[in-house]
Amino acid sequence: MKPTRRGPLTCAQREWFLDVGIDADSPWSSAANFTGVVDGAGAPVGVALAAIGDLLDRHEGLRTLLPVTGPGLREQHVLPAAERLGEVVRVAPAGAEADAAIAAAAATAFRLGEQQPVLFVLAVAAGAVRRIGIVADHSAVDGWGMRVLRSDFLQALRSRMGGRAAFGGLQGRPAPEQPLETAEWETSAPGRAHAERAEAHWRRQLGALRDGLSSWRPDGGTAPADPVLRSRWLASAHAARAAQAVATRAGVPVSAVYLTAFGSAIGLVEGSPCAGVQALAANRLSAGTQASVRKAVMPVPVLVPGGGDLTARLAATASNQLHGHRFANLDPARAAAISAEVLGELAGTGAAAARFNYIDASIVGSAANSRSLGAEAIPFTDPAVQDRVTEQPDRPGGSRYILSVQHRPAAALMTIACHGDTAWAPAAGDMLRHVEAVLVRAAG
Repeated sequence: MKPTRRGPLTCAQREWFLDVGIDADSPWSSAANFTGVVDGAGAPVGVALAAIGDLLDRHEGLRTLLPVTGPGLREQHVLPAAERLGEVVRVAPAGAEADAAIAAAAATAFRLGEQQPVLFVLAVAAGAVRRIGIVADHSAVDGWGMRVLRSDFLQALRSRMGGRAAFGGLQGRPAPEQPLETAEWETSAPGRAHAERAEAHWRRQLGALRDGLSSWRPDGGTAPADPVLRSRWLASAHAARAAQAVATRAGVPVSAVYLTAFGSAIGLVEGSPCAGVQALAANRLSAGTQASVRKAVMPVPVLVPGGGDLTARLAATASNQLHGHRFANLDPARAAAISAEVLGELAGTGAAAARFNYIDASIVGSAANSRSLGAEAIPFTDPAVQDRVTEQPDRPGGSRYILSVQHRPAAALMTIACHGDTAWAPAAGDMLRHVEAVLVRAAG
């Protein structure tokens, strides 16, 4: 089928493929899928299918193929709305069969050049839809986008059940920005002017990091051609309550408190006087982007001071993080070139290049924020899974250094993932315990 429109990838899409590399087309790409389950409200199957069609019509990225057009190159091909609806829907009897179908969908390694990046599993009993599993590839959505997807789908379902136009009640509100529109803006004169400001910010922040690490040198060694990703997580009520208390007392975002504590752990393992972290920013600075499901999240460098008064370190980290939110949307090739130019041999090291992802209810919604967002759906608010470091199965590929936090005021899920040849690999569990201890100590 011929696409209705085609064009280049957005900066956020290119950054994703640059980061995951071959993982995007590998059997283990499903590890990054987003999975959610919503109430089917007893809708007839035909009504649910119509609501899915409405959703795909509203959000082009859910019906867009990303075929490879050359070495390291892809292109967006937008398909006509709902003409391939059958490819994204599974129907199963409610109960064990539907549960198995949702699990199978969550494990899907989307072939992005030929397969739309979303699946819906309808759990049906007596002709009525009881639950709907939704699985989306990370190249198409992020945490914020998944919340929009769920909300817009439920809006469409309610409207269809009531015999109304799917999004008629949203008149007057901003229309969602489509990925191709974003890509077109990025190459426009205003987009290029923004990129120049973003490059200047990256140079300032990386220059400060280079100066902070002037007395430190990496151990050396070459990254293996076939790395193995090792992941450890710790669910902790102590860390969450402490981080919330420190943030309130210091007047800084909770994410900055975690980032400061993770910076301390990095310094401990790397022996570095400070840390540079690629903090993932929501990158949704317009109303249209906020209404879109598209993957927008991108990294921006943040210098995390390693010594001195805690209050001053928190303020500096928060300032660096907040200023950077405006400048995450940068061509990843330019970002990599600037990092190599400014940091030299420090680029890509554990002290300078870990990715940091912070998620809370403001990003994904309260209901989704009670479990981890991947297929494993860890119920981190449950005391039964808390207070112990848990190992995830090793897998090939992945980012070299990853820090993540999923936070609720009463509990948090903290994760460290890294390649097996790094200094972090044998220390990941101790690093998580160190982060928890730093937070509890800071809370007093």
